[in-house]
Amino acid sequence: MGQARRSVKGEPFPQPLSGQPRGRGPRPFWSFLASLALLVGCAAGGTPSLPTAGQEAGPAGNYLAGMHALRAGDLRAARDLLERAVAADPGDLELRRQLFRLQLATGERQKAVASARELFDLGVDLAEAHLLLAVDAAAREDWSGARSELERVAGRGAIDLAVPLLDAWALFGLEGAEAGVRRLADADASEGVSRLHDYHAAMMRALAGDIEGARRIVVRLVRQSEAAPTRLVFATAHILDRAGERERALGIVRAQLGFVPENAVLRWLEQQLLAETAIPPPFQDATGGMADALTGLAQALAEEEARDQALLFARLATFLDPKQADAWLVVARLALERKDLSEAVEALAQVPMDSPAAWEARLLQADALVEAGKREEAVALLERMAAERPARIDALLALGDLYRREERFAEAEKAYAAALARVPQPTRAHWRLFYVHGISLERTGRWPEAERQFLKALELEPEQPFVLNYLGYSWVEKGMHLDRAKEMLHRAVELRPRDGFIVDSLGWAYYQLGEYERAVEYLERAVELEPGDPVINDHLGDAYWRVGRRREARFQWERALSLKPDSELAAKIEGKLRAGLGDGPSSVDRG
Repeated sequence: MGQARRSVKGEPFPQPLSGQPRGRGPRPFWSFLASLALLVGCAAGGTPSLPTAGQEAGPAGNYLAGMHALRAGDLRAARDLLERAVAADPGDLELRRQLFRLQLATGERQKAVASARELFDLGVDLAEAHLLLAVDAAAREDWSGARSELERVAGRGAIDLAVPLLDAWALFGLEGAEAGVRRLADADASEGVSRLHDYHAAMMRALAGDIEGARRIVVRLVRQSEAAPTRLVFATAHILDRAGERERALGIVRAQLGFVPENAVLRWLEQQLLAETAIPPPFQDATGGMADALTGLAQALAEEEARDQALLFARLATFLDPKQADAWLVVARLALERKDLSEAVEALAQVPMDSPAAWEARLLQADALVEAGKREEAVALLERMAAERPARIDALLALGDLYRREERFAEAEKAYAAALARVPQPTRAHWRLFYVHGISLERTGRWPEAERQFLKALELEPEQPFVLNYLGYSWVEKGMHLDRAKEMLHRAVELRPRDGFIVDSLGWAYYQLGEYERAVEYLERAVELEPGDPVINDHLGDAYWRVGRRREARFQWERALSLKPDSELAAKIEGKLRAGLGDGPSSVDRG
């Protein structure tokens, strides 16, 4: 089953907050933000070793070392090195721009404010700098100052998206709810942004005491047929609770739990409503409204992998509200993606322990422990969490994922099975649990059980490309249900046409079935999408050989070897380079 396993290499692991894998499942209503350009460019890829902060490298050396740290994801080291470079060459305006952005990205509020003012004095006008100064003014409740800075941001790129929301809250602080609501109503907005504006208009009315006006807005924003952002559900529960409609609020929360059953904030809301405990507002004032708006935008951008801009908005949110748990979670997740463990740990430490989000913070702490090489501590933490809340599955799911990453499939299977035992009535949101349990069963030689789990996952989520890919290829490899298997693989490619691993699965399935020309067609596309994967390059070499393109086959095998495959695959490729594939059936030539 090597190919079916390998072909899901690109599968995203779940984010603890939602219990869903990244990039799948219901989207926030402002998910159109995916198309926006990033504000802060961070290049990817490795570079040669360069001078570090502890070395006397001079301005150029500190700059180069800073760029190296930036590419490595260590924003703090990059910031410190650029501070040295600027101190040595204060007239370099580009250096100053980069330093300002790094100070902002690492949460150095006062230094970033000072840098912004210095840049303005030097004639450098940055939209991000005006946005920071607007936030700084709002934090001091200087609403007129905040509005003045926001006027200078308007119409300048992607961050302009935040301006109407922030300006409306500044007007709320200056003149009251009606002024803020009018500002939002007058703003030009797409459908997604319009709904976001309506949410904040509802909160303005609620904070001003107009509960009925707020209720009329939120009841049309949260639909039982689709997932809504947690912060909107929180606000709706608060408003309906104050309006005396506790049962309606409970129904909405439970409907949302059907989409994300492991969402700790929604579970907390359910418990509060059942206990007839008053639901507090998600924030208390105009400053909190600004922080909430920035956090919501940060979450949407992070979901769409616009990481740098997400970090900008999350940091600004924490400047306004240092206890904004969701903003700190965004900062922590982005730090973990960069492998910046110290930054992640520091951000997680800012999440208040009495916050409903503290549970998600602990799940992320387990991720940080794994990245730090402290896997036993991570295992112990997840086991404690699973025991603390015996009705929840997310800690067990995370534990299974940990074991599965390490290819300890028997232990992963036990963790997933324990999680499944806690699911009395599976919903659409549980498709992934059945899927990963199926993978672990298959990897431990229990195919009939694995097949049942894959089929159950598809019953819950029929258009799930990872499941279609895994099960479809498995059937091809076993010579089972071939027509249906090819149909499933084609559908997986239609759903994820840019996923080279899934395209490779379809091409390799055609190879296994002896349809070599079709195999070449898809495998060439797979190599274009994932040129650095040794297995895909090896597969294309095999397909070239079968259609008589022997020279190209050897080239692909040599390329696959250059990409550092594992020892087993390397030995097979070396054998093919010596002797080719012969003229036998493809079943003996599986890469």
